[in-house]
Amino acid sequence: MTDRSQLVIAGGGRVGRRVAEDFANRGHDVTVIERDPSVVDTEETGERITYTEGDATRPTVLRGTLTDDTGVLAALTDDQATNLAICMAAKQLSPDIETVARIEDEDGDEYSEFVDRIYFPERASIKAAVNAIAGSDVRSLEGVTGDLELLDVRLDYDAPAAGEVVEDVLPEGSLVVSKASGDVAVQHSTTLVAGRRYIVAADYDVVDEVIRQFRGDADS
Repeated sequence: MTDRSQLVIAGGGRVGRRVAEDFANRGHDVTVIERDPSVVDTEETGERITYTEGDATRPTVLRGTLTDDTGVLAALTDDQATNLAICMAAKQLSPDIETVARIEDEDGDEYSEFVDRIYFPERASIKAAVNAIAGSDVRSLEGVTGDLELLDVRLDYDAPAAGEVVEDVLPEGSLVVSKASGDVAVQHSTTLVAGRRYIVAADYDVVDEVIRQFRGDADS
């Protein structure tokens, strides 16, 4: 995901809601555009998630939602034609934005020339959608359930944890397991090296702080 902190999701159904919750847990501000208010349960909405009622295919709705802080727009409705239209309209309004489209067609790779990344729900889980949006620097690993997130994360050169000892910088409720290659276990006394990737286990309520330590402030 880009350094800009806001994520816009078009589609507030099951996929959109779960992706929004994941990124809110990571410390991002998320705006969800949904045309049908009956599918939105605002009582479950955290303080970082905002719901906007409207049709995301309409340029006026997108223009009113996208801001200078919007890094990624993810079109996650259950209609791939709608998702492509939303992504292409967003690019016209904000050329620097990254776009992610949910595509149902098993041959949907051909659409990759129109969007930055594609999420195939028939091929993968919700975590795959999160990873498609986040990009390559922070990835949630599959097969982890409960209240624990397992991350494959690259340590940025300007991040707070770069060059620091594990026990001095990571919050309680998190643990650096190993280098991403899996060949070296990480101890509490290990110095974290900028540019390397690490596997980190973290409780959901400290995931955003872990990512901040490894990636820096998203809005800086």
